[in-house]
Amino acid sequence: MKGQRILNLFTTSGVTILRDVHDCSPHDLAGAVMSLSTARKYTRLATVFFGPADSPKVQRDAVALAEARQLSVEYLEMVNKHAKKLTSRGAAWKLRAELIAHEGTLDEVNEFGKLRVTQEGGDKPKQRGVRVGRAIDGLRTISITDTQRRITDLEKTLDAGIKHDEDQPRSEALLEPFWDLVEGNGTGLIKPEYRTVIAIGLDDFAKVSCGKGDEVIIGLSDGTTMTGAEFINAAMEGALGDKLYVGLFHPTAGPVNLYEARFASDKLRTLAMAENLVCPWPDCNVPADRCQVHHIDAHKNGGHTKPSNLTMLCKYHNGVNDDGDPGKPGSQKRNNKREKGKPSPGKPKRGRMRRHRGKVRLHTPGGKLVGNTHDLSSMGAMDLI
Repeated sequence: MKGQRILNLFTTSGVTILRDVHDCSPHDLAGAVMSLSTARKYTRLATVFFGPADSPKVQRDAVALAEARQLSVEYLEMVNKHAKKLTSRGAAWKLRAELIAHEGTLDEVNEFGKLRVTQEGGDKPKQRGVRVGRAIDGLRTISITDTQRRITDLEKTLDAGIKHDEDQPRSEALLEPFWDLVEGNGTGLIKPEYRTVIAIGLDDFAKVSCGKGDEVIIGLSDGTTMTGAEFINAAMEGALGDKLYVGLFHPTAGPVNLYEARFASDKLRTLAMAENLVCPWPDCNVPADRCQVHHIDAHKNGGHTKPSNLTMLCKYHNGVNDDGDPGKPGSQKRNNKREKGKPSPGKPKRGRMRRHRGKVRLHTPGGKLVGNTHDLSSMGAMDLI
């Protein structure tokens, strides 16, 4: 039996599994194949769906529907994750029933669940402040929560003080510049000029120009956003630099040109950053400012250095992207008609970036084209056309 068939059998029996688990102690489940913490997680979930409830009829109907729809344990765990944030009587089970009945993939229902919790007032907003953890093995952790602009300005300041070492993790590289800043050995917080790319559509630019900037949210390639009003203020303060660039994008071909006298490398990088404000690999959140320029069709295989063939990828995903190297397994089909040594668009190992209908997507080994769902991915230049 293939692995996918085994997974399908397992993932269509969520209610059956939890019904059996409800009669077990976590200590009975724990053993060679499951840790005690995992066993406790399953027994707690089973208690939610089969134990006492403040809305027993809603609970029974929801469980019956979940069984009829053959939902997985993972799906039911996701449903409960959202519902338990609602504390008023009956609200949690009402949401569980709604999410169990909602049509869509697990990821789509997960996003819908986040939205519903926000609408019901169940998510508490983050609070600004500094938190210091307790000592563990001689080390302590400090975390800072503040506005995205202040934290990003701090990050850029620390980036400027990094002594670049290719093998050093980023968290370690930022440590000494952080202490230099705190102890007064540095130059203080840098007020950055935005060589960062700002992507704004013509309609939104017209609103900003007419004084309606607070209505417009603009995406930046440093991983943050700003309102149109903040954009105008930054321009008036000179924080946008002495030159502004206008990028030309085609709805299907992608970036075409950047109007300003610059060297080609700067020009092309700026266009690629304007198109993808964060690394376009699905689920990645590295801002374009910290990404590398990537040839979609590999340069070593004849790919041209032109706007439509370039994108931004973080260092990690630039490394794992399958460039169609003839030496890599799966990257060249065995075909007598194909020229020897010439790369083919064969099945990628981890996936490779493709431009599809003008936008950069990950082409998975299974043949799907997947985009990044990061908030800023929908705010790049190609999404403003």
